[in-house]
Amino acid sequence: MTEEKIYADDYSCSFGDPESFIDFLADRKESSRWMTAPSKKLHFEAIEKGTPAANQIMQIHMNDGKAEIIADTMANTAVLLSVNGEQIPVRSCAVKTILERARISGYALSKVETTVFAQILNYCMNVASGDSLIKVADEKVSAVHGGDEKDYRVLDMQVMFRKVKDYLDERFPGNHFVTGHFDHAFAIGIWRLDGQADQLLKTYRQELAAKGIDNTGIKPALRFMTSDVGMSGANLFPTLMVGSSNRLVPLGYPLKTEHKGKADMDYFDEQLNLLYARYEEALDRQMKLLNIDIVHSATALLGVLKRIGAPKKASYEALEYFKVQHGDTLCTAYELYLYMTEVIFSAQCEGASAARVAQLEEIVSRALSVNWHEYDRPGEFVW
Repeated sequence: MTEEKIYADDYSCSFGDPESFIDFLADRKESSRWMTAPSKKLHFEAIEKGTPAANQIMQIHMNDGKAEIIADTMANTAVLLSVNGEQIPVRSCAVKTILERARISGYALSKVETTVFAQILNYCMNVASGDSLIKVADEKVSAVHGGDEKDYRVLDMQVMFRKVKDYLDERFPGNHFVTGHFDHAFAIGIWRLDGQADQLLKTYRQELAAKGIDNTGIKPALRFMTSDVGMSGANLFPTLMVGSSNRLVPLGYPLKTEHKGKADMDYFDEQLNLLYARYEEALDRQMKLLNIDIVHSATALLGVLKRIGAPKKASYEALEYFKVQHGDTLCTAYELYLYMTEVIFSAQCEGASAARVAQLEEIVSRALSVNWHEYDRPGEFVW
């Protein structure tokens, strides 16, 4: 999709150069604004395609360059927000925070007609207290947060990515920027820490070698992910990349900065300074998996994958890959964990979004905290 359609709900783009990525985020800041209003004053209106209301809105915007934005909204949320004398299209990623602000939830909300959905929002907002903090980005509402800092605190994405890059250049010289990704829900950057591989992974590689497990082609990496629409905090994820395909092996235990309370750039700097120690801690906890022997590998693999919430189809594909490569012989929990990353890799091969891949990384990393022996049972596994 071209940049001219960056307003579109499904817009996404990737970058191979960190400076270009950071400049792009600066441009996004320039095309965004934050506004506050009493929650009671927020009013939602349905604009489903073909209805009189939608036709009227399209007619109004035929000559001001916003007709395409309205059309894209009709194809997605089909909702406008009236606030402070403006009518602003609502983006798909805003729905989560709008529902949180209205204090409602439930599967049925996704099934009702848009006009009914808008009415429900208006009824609930009419009794809401306090102010709302509204983000408008590229001509659409992208989030509706609570107006108090204890509810939400704005942390500049462009500034944070600059801080990460500068910190890595200073403390992890020889790092390599792998990719940057942006969509209206998340911004994600991944760096490979080539220059620190020997220092960070010395003991880790020794432990693998002692178990007869291949330890070549492993590099430490960092994934930084943030969102200003309520999808994620500013989170630093230590991870590993394996092989020429840069297969991701999450280490778990991210350093998190929530967008609320006293969180600010000084606190984020403190989190960055904990990064090296977090690598050592995460690697140590992963190495403990080497000492957990698994007898019933197929059952344990599927049992843990189901427990952590991995997709069923991808889990069975990971099992088949494990059987081809390993058979049904005795193995360690560490080896099973590596095969679990097939869930992530298969999603990448199928063209999953960067946000979905990041979500799967977090799901797989949950396996680092389970009791593996609980799932090491004989017999066929039933999902």
